[in-house]
Amino acid sequence: MTLDQIIESILFAAARPLSVRKLTEITESKADDVEAALETLKSRLQESGGLMLQEYGKDFELVTKPEAAEHVKKVVKDEEQGELTRASLEALTILAYRGPMTRPELEQVRGIQSALILRNLMIRGLVEQKEDERLGQPTYAVTFDFMKHLGLSSVKDLPDYETLRGNAAISDMLDRLNPKIEEDKEPKEKLNV
Repeated sequence: MTLDQIIESILFAAARPLSVRKLTEITESKADDVEAALETLKSRLQESGGLMLQEYGKDFELVTKPEAAEHVKKVVKDEEQGELTRASLEALTILAYRGPMTRPELEQVRGIQSALILRNLMIRGLVEQKEDERLGQPTYAVTFDFMKHLGLSSVKDLPDYETLRGNAAISDMLDRLNPKIEEDKEPKEKLNV
């Protein structure tokens, strides 16, 4: 595969804007090569297909062309108003009890890829992407709308919250995924002393 095809796949799977720096890290390429590949991708998409490359500063996102808006709105409307799938409910439950979490952490617990599930939950306004990052990834958490729909004043009001949040098996699983986080915290704490 060419670099522009790889970047196209990455942007499709991410379903959110990514910076040139992030694309450089993911593809293990030089920034100049990534920028050239983005130009190639932009040109290729302009010539054919229903997608286009949207650019804002140094961030890029793969989006649908405006000409397809009416058709895309129908799908989005169905996703917003239809019932939640079992997979969506599972992801939402994990985020409610263990969030905020990165996508890799959620996938570690679920054992399956979750980018599309997160996107659908964000479209519905039940999950939001937070600005804080771990492992170079944004974190996701349930929204106030989620709590409002359930009539909760806090996620701590969820049934068996303390027991399920503190589940040892899940904590161990996430600790194995995030050993570097704890290492990074120690030097910072020592500097503050």
